[in-house]
Amino acid sequence: MTLAAWLMSLAGPLIVQALIALGVGVLTVTGIDLAVNTALGWVSTNVGGMPNDLLSVLALGGVFQAMSYVGGAITARVAMAGASSIKRWFIK
Repeated sequence: MTLAAWLMSLAGPLIVQALIALGVGVLTVTGIDLAVNTALGWVSTNVGGMPNDLLSVLALGGVFQAMSYVGGAITARVAMAGASSIKRWFIK
């Protein structure tokens, strides 16, 4: 076995694992981002049926900004969990 063949036999599975981990991470983050944006869209659509006085009080209280912060936090948490799980593929 030559040195080049030996190096390729070592690097091949590592590259395959890296691509699999990257693909799973991208799909997970994309799916969670879509789900959070859809949920925020549903909430903002259904808020239109509330009386104007109640909407003004909620806006003054920062409820709509808080919903965006919570959605961003959920997306960020999933992204961080995906990034930390990628380490498990390489560090065994």
